[in-house]
Amino acid sequence: MRQIARLTDEDLNLDALIRTYAGRGSMPHRPDLLLKLMIYEHSQGRPQPVQWLRDLRENKAVQWLVYGMRASQTTLYEFRDRVQPLLQDLNRQVVRTAIDEGHTDGSRGALDGTTVAANATRHRMVNLDTVEKRLEILDREIKEAEQAEGPTPAIKPEEPEVLPSPAAPMAGDSTPSPAPTPESPAKPAAWKAKTTRGKKRQRDRCRRAKKVLEAKHVANKQRRKDKRKGDAKIRVALGDPMAPFGLDKMNTFRPLYNVQTMSDVETDLVLSYETTQTTADSGQLLPMIERTTKTTDRPLKDALVDSGYPSGADLAACEQKGVTVYAPWNENTFTEAKRAEGEKEGQIPKDRFTFDPSIPSYRCPQGKPLTYRERATKQKANGDSFTIEIYQADPSDCAECPLKSRCVRGRSGARTVRRQEHEDLVEKLKERMKTPEAKAIYGKRGCTVELRFADWKTHRGLQRFSGQTPERADAQVGLIVLAHNLRTLDKLRARRSEQLKNTEKIAC
Repeated sequence: MRQIARLTDEDLNLDALIRTYAGRGSMPHRPDLLLKLMIYEHSQGRPQPVQWLRDLRENKAVQWLVYGMRASQTTLYEFRDRVQPLLQDLNRQVVRTAIDEGHTDGSRGALDGTTVAANATRHRMVNLDTVEKRLEILDREIKEAEQAEGPTPAIKPEEPEVLPSPAAPMAGDSTPSPAPTPESPAKPAAWKAKTTRGKKRQRDRCRRAKKVLEAKHVANKQRRKDKRKGDAKIRVALGDPMAPFGLDKMNTFRPLYNVQTMSDVETDLVLSYETTQTTADSGQLLPMIERTTKTTDRPLKDALVDSGYPSGADLAACEQKGVTVYAPWNENTFTEAKRAEGEKEGQIPKDRFTFDPSIPSYRCPQGKPLTYRERATKQKANGDSFTIEIYQADPSDCAECPLKSRCVRGRSGARTVRRQEHEDLVEKLKERMKTPEAKAIYGKRGCTVELRFADWKTHRGLQRFSGQTPERADAQVGLIVLAHNLRTLDKLRARRSEQLKNTEKIAC
């Protein structure tokens, strides 16, 4: 706790945070103390404002940290939303301080992502048709209730909240109870709120869900025909409609977010982070490299990633930026075994064919050429397109080949091989990863990102996000990263101080 208080005062410039206040009205709570409170609470694995409020009232150490300040739960919620857009800059300050002090140069980063459950249940999924029907019901009943209430009196005395009895309406709700009719059942729908105020909150939530669902329907129409979903199967969780559905680490289908971090290999600092509305790592390599470069204010030289990140286009962009990618190409420990098993009964794989760029053409295992036939455009499941070149052997060569039964498929009578754009860079990556130097560099990746995610989920409360919406999920990640980077910076300084002491002893 003393460490967090000291580092926040010494290493963080809070001018941007102070400027977010208007400078009028009642005096706000000190923003530096509120920030210290949130950094400390996240470092202790308590990401919920209700937990912070309890500590403000009961925890003597927390009361010391904030000088005995008393804040309401609403204040804590609002401050979390206020500080969220500034967390990237606060983490940038810590990283650049570490670089300026010579602890690292920030040139080699390890990138990885993990899925974290959103603050929404998977048991309340709705499609567009359901949302539109609920909006129609809510609009009608809210309008009827407002007409029945009449004009609001100028002064209305506050009344204590009274729990309703099973036979009585809730206090403060002036919505009349409609008499049972053949058209409207006596028992209201289970999903519907009992009060007008609750129905208005439900209406706002349904409106947000409708916008998300309409965008999903547009994206679904752009997908490949065999990958399109039926309209009824496009659903979202009402609690957090922005959270996509996917399988988490426990193989449970639920709404979640994907947390991406680029970590410094040498010092364990988090160079950059992002909370994405995706379920996969593909497409995240270039954005994270750009975010890292912006944070460190210097180019990234090496990027250590797993096989889910790079594509041919990504490798081309990284080569243009001067970034060397270290990654296995869509392979794991079972790839060789699967390839060997497939060769026994299946078709001879493409990697048995060698490409000659001077012609250009492929050569089959028997040495026969496969010449260029045509260029085609293919579409991925998500709607993105990519270009491939098709090379085909001479049918007469295949007719006399002893491997024809294991090689040729289809009615053409000749083997075809497809080559994607930038496949030369893919081959270059494969050759690089075979070298001892690349294996030694890539071996450092597992010691950084994997251990950090395990620590965050086990000890920092990142099993499930405490707030709804992507912004509040990003605020939780940003505060955890800020707490981690501040403590890491302090360890680096202590390590350097110890090294200097040992050097002085040896010199003496």
